[in-house]
Amino acid sequence: MREELERACRYALRLLDYRERSKQEIRDRMKKKGYGDDLIEEVLRYLEAHNFVNERRFAQIWGEHCIRKGYGRRRTYIELREKGLETDLIDEVLNELYSEVDETGMALSLIKRRRFLLRGSRKSRIRRTYEFLRRRGFSPEVIHEVMREIESVEGLTDSGNML
Repeated sequence: MREELERACRYALRLLDYRERSKQEIRDRMKKKGYGDDLIEEVLRYLEAHNFVNERRFAQIWGEHCIRKGYGRRRTYIELREKGLETDLIDEVLNELYSEVDETGMALSLIKRRRFLLRGSRKSRIRRTYEFLRRRGFSPEVIHEVMREIESVEGLTDSGNML
């Protein structure tokens, strides 16, 4: 039994060598490898006791990664839920992280870098831009603010090509 526990711990630590992971991610990977539930829980207790696994730290790192990638709060929230984190912890971490982020500015910056979204008829530009920002996880409020901003710039250009 001791040998199996050591082997399971080594496997979990190897997973953590690649990147920070949530307990649920480790649990899922260990189940796929054929480890039993009791052994997995024992490994997770060991990892937590030695601070190899920390859900708050994971949420912080993953949230920062999502912000760097240009994802809105909603997409980050969904990704963290999929990784098995508690909603209270996610809300707390995202409130901290996104309080320092101008989501509207981030979304406008993404649109400026993707000028192809702003070609074609007015209707197609609006649809493409809205869908793009929705997939990136921006709230309807942020998307509508971006659309208003685009409309104001578009109104000044007359040519249909914006920014």
